[in-house]
Amino acid sequence: MFGINKICTFGIASPIWIILYGYPYPSDINPNLKKIMEILGLTIDIKEINSIYNNTPCNKGDILVYGNHAKNCIVFDLYKDPTDQLDVINFGVVCKKSISEKVRELVEAMLNETDKKVKISGYDFTSPRWAHCVVNGENYIYSYVKQAIIYCDK
Repeated sequence: MFGINKICTFGIASPIWIILYGYPYPSDINPNLKKIMEILGLTIDIKEINSIYNNTPCNKGDILVYGNHAKNCIVFDLYKDPTDQLDVINFGVVCKKSISEKVRELVEAMLNETDKKVKISGYDFTSPRWAHCVVNGENYIYSYVKQAIIYCDK
């Protein structure tokens, strides 16, 4: 949870193809991601996200925010670690507390999809590193490298 009990944040690290398309039965869109988008009232072109990631050089990558960054949004952290061979991204959701339980279940289901294929340690399910910056509407985050935060619905 983040903030003063008004919003919640959830995040996982997973290969991009599991986040976008699902596992073990890939489809046009991960069913859990589709349900999260429906709950938040968002439409996201996942092929565009995949294309952006595929065209990003190593040791670079922006954070894409879809929706209202302070209340309900989906976040894709597309940073490409130069040592990563699995194309792992950080995915997260910021949502109102009133819908947080359903969103948490769906993000957890995505984490379980990941665990069926690969074991990733070091994820923080309840407060991703980008949460504070995104909720406050900041334009950059400084972690491994300086990353731009791009608000896609503005």
